[in-house]
Amino acid sequence: MGKCKACGKQTMGNYEYCMQCNIAQRGGGPTDKDKRKRKDFSSSPAEQIKRPGLEEDYLKNGYFNDKGYLREEIFTSEAMRVAEILSAKGMTRASLRRFYNKLRGIYSRFKDAKNFEEIKAGLYSFYPNVADAISRNSNVPEEFRQFIYTNVGLAVKDSDHLKGFVEHFQSVLAYFKESGSRR
Repeated sequence: MGKCKACGKQTMGNYEYCMQCNIAQRGGGPTDKDKRKRKDFSSSPAEQIKRPGLEEDYLKNGYFNDKGYLREEIFTSEAMRVAEILSAKGMTRASLRRFYNKLRGIYSRFKDAKNFEEIKAGLYSFYPNVADAISRNSNVPEEFRQFIYTNVGLAVKDSDHLKGFVEHFQSVLAYFKESGSRR
């Protein structure tokens, strides 16, 4: 696989341009304005969390301390930092709350599930929902994808990790202040 000469994305085979740039080269397809709006989507969640935004050590220690209890930082410093970054990148409180409500819905259904495996599909559904929100440029920044991918990756481990995600997300929402807001 090669890299596109125009945008740097991976190409299929030995092609010089990706599909979008190849179409643009021939005179059709996206305009310069479209290219500026286009987001670069990598192929795996693991690649997404390595992009700039949230620090590389974000949730490196997971949700729990060495005694098995939720770490203080997921309620305080880490939650504040995520809220600050998302706010600075222009995410709205309404967008953040929409995703939090989705998580709360999944968590409440967990109580009725026979086993945890039934819940994983709901958690995995965050991936396309976030990708769609980012591609529509709906006040959802790329850093939110990093937040979701990191947390879903932890939450699918077991019910305790899912609870950790809910608690952490709730804390992020509590610290969140929209840019330009008087709050």
